[in-house]
Amino acid sequence: MTLFLRELNRNSRSFIIWTTSLVTSSVLMMLLFPYMQTNIAEMMKDMTGSMPEGMVSALNLGLDFSKVLPFFAYLFQYIILFSAIYAMLLGAGILSREEGEKTVEFLLAKPVTRNGIITSKLSCLLVYLVVFNLIFAAADYAAIRIVSEQDFSIKLFILLHFGQLLIQFVFALTGLLISVFVTRTATIYPLSVGVVLLMYFISIISGISGKLGDLKYLTPFEYAMPADIVRTGGIEPVCYVIIGALIVACTAGTYVFYNRKDIRA
Repeated sequence: MTLFLRELNRNSRSFIIWTTSLVTSSVLMMLLFPYMQTNIAEMMKDMTGSMPEGMVSALNLGLDFSKVLPFFAYLFQYIILFSAIYAMLLGAGILSREEGEKTVEFLLAKPVTRNGIITSKLSCLLVYLVVFNLIFAAADYAAIRIVSEQDFSIKLFILLHFGQLLIQFVFALTGLLISVFVTRTATIYPLSVGVVLLMYFISIISGISGKLGDLKYLTPFEYAMPADIVRTGGIEPVCYVIIGALIVACTAGTYVFYNRKDIRA
């Protein structure tokens, strides 16, 4: 419990900065909806009509921007990108920091096992990501109600944020697993951002090219794409299976390899 509370305290500043920045960005972008509804929606339809179908699909420009939930879903995909970067950085740094700051020897000298260290840090990740998404959902709901009187599906709205949470879990646990092997701050953080951006690039490429469509299963962004959730009314069952498998694999891998690791203080 002491280690868990310590981790909450150590990561509180970055949590506040990232949460405040992204929530503010999301709310400010939603304030554009009344203008988009009256001035841009029809123009977007005309513009997308002359664009290649693959490009429209990849960029999710085929949504009806005159309706508040599709408009929100389009903006939300970019929020998810940055929230994934936050989750990856959080997961990558929460374990590697002990070796980077030379505090791991102190921890291991205490009556705490390596499994206990990982469990405390996983618990911290879970708490921060859940609270992050609860704050986001509340702020986004308030913003939508402020800018529009349209009715929208609460179920889909909740599913959009649940999808963000799942994507964050995948990236956070991937970062945690990577940090078992890469501990230098100068390496782990750029690597983490690079992995997220690569996955986002693959998501775009898989949407543009029909021949590369199967690449979407390689990137977590495609597991809960906001535009797809709005269009289809849910997340594909196979995506839940893939997400679950990745979460289990990354979690198990972290425990196994961290326990076998020769830690240098």
